[in-house]
Amino acid sequence: MLFSSLPLAIAKPLHPTVLRRLASTSSPPIKTSQQVGKIGRIGKLKKKTDDGPSSGQLFVHAGLPMVCLSLLAVWVLKNSIEGKTKEFETSRGQVSKSERQAKMEKEHDDMLQKLNKIRNTDFDNTKRIERPEEILERRRKEREQRNVWYRRLGRWIIGNK
Repeated sequence: MLFSSLPLAIAKPLHPTVLRRLASTSSPPIKTSQQVGKIGRIGKLKKKTDDGPSSGQLFVHAGLPMVCLSLLAVWVLKNSIEGKTKEFETSRGQVSKSERQAKMEKEHDDMLQKLNKIRNTDFDNTKRIERPEEILERRRKEREQRNVWYRRLGRWIIGNK
């Protein structure tokens, strides 16, 4: 028998039609007495109260991450296209500048030119420092050259002292 391993108090003999139903796999299972107890007073089955997650929960779990991902993708795409367009215009010289920005760039270029001019002049760091006696000697020679008779005569004719 089918339920021979069960104790006798629980096992009840089944009707042959019930046994045939249990044996066939294509038929739906038979309702047990526990399932029959769910029938209401009017005779209808009670509705399940668990219909799944609410629409708010679904949006938070599935919709919100999708919206955030979409917004992030739009932002990244916009910035990359804007940068590429700006770079393209710069390479072609089509960049429009405000007056202030153009003035600042002109001042910057002027300062760089001045710095390059100073840097390009030959600066000799190995120049010898003159002693005070040598300075006095150099000044005396310059004074003598200035006061030579023909230079004095030229200054007297011109009228400079």
